Amino acid sequence: MKLEEYKNFVQKQRKDYFIDDMPYNLIYRHFEKLGLTSQSIEYFFKNASYIMEQLRENSWNEFQAKEHEFTSKMLSALYTTKDVENMTSSEAIAWFVEKFPMHIYNLNLSNTQSRRSRAGKEFEAIIELILIGADIPMDSQGNIGKKFFLDKGLGKLVDIVSPSSSEYVINKRNTVLISAKTTLRERWQEVPEEMGRTGAREMFLVTLDNTISQEVIETLNDANIQVVTTYSIKEANYKKYHSVISIENLLVILKETVDKWKNFTYTEDVKNEIRLNLEKQLSKHQQHTFVKEYYERQINKFL
Repeated sequence: MKLEEYKNFVQKQRKDYFIDDMPYNLIYRHFEKLGLTSQSIEYFFKNASYIMEQLRENSWNEFQAKEHEFTSKMLSALYTTKDVENMTSSEAIAWFVEKFPMHIYNLNLSNTQSRRSRAGKEFEAIIELILIGADIPMDSQGNIGKKFFLDKGLGKLVDIVSPSSSEYVINKRNTVLISAKTTLRERWQEVPEEMGRTGAREMFLVTLDNTISQEVIETLNDANIQVVTTYSIKEANYKKYHSVISIENLLVILKETVDKWKNFTYTEDVKNEIRLNLEKQLSKHQQHTFVKEYYERQINKFL
């Protein structure tokens, strides 16, 4: 199989092989397995860090096993038994590596790129489900679309806005912007730049990175960006930094912000916009009962 043909083959096979394990579906499945669909709102407020860590670990373990199977199948597609039937195991391995070096390299590269893309989407799904469990109203860029967020002035790096993008337009100071990054690496510099374009007062950067330097933490803090992580990561790595908070702390801030809108009088146009956005998000979760019921409750508030 020629290299370009193999690249296309791998791409198509990956799509088919993982069709039942799309990032949100995988996370939701483990959300159900942990019994979280029957937990109370208070449980999510008290155990958000545990939930985040368990969902991350369990979904990664399942995906890793399936990726291993996929890789074996993709490598096996390059040869037949007849090709190696007269070779010893070591001879067969040497022949295979010598004959298909670029095929092997491109398969590994494809795996790495796929893994990075999935990691971000899975992490966003974890955060969304924690907020849903805590009954926090929100708009998610993943459900509404990047263009809508850009049109509202939210910027491309904002993944979640609470209570919604409509409140953000009305009063930026009484909303919460969340950006999710599993690890920061050099891309952390994009977040302050993006926040400057939004005109927001502050932003929360949720991450599982346990190697953020003091310089980066202070630079983010100077730009009014608070790092949010799990309780165990904060205690082990960032205990002395007051600008690094736990996901439980973020939930409290979100709840306090939502409460500021309790007595606000929404115009009919704004109600309609909020309802339409919620319906759009609901339409993407018809197979996720817990999420579906959450959006139905949110919609009922604006009928």
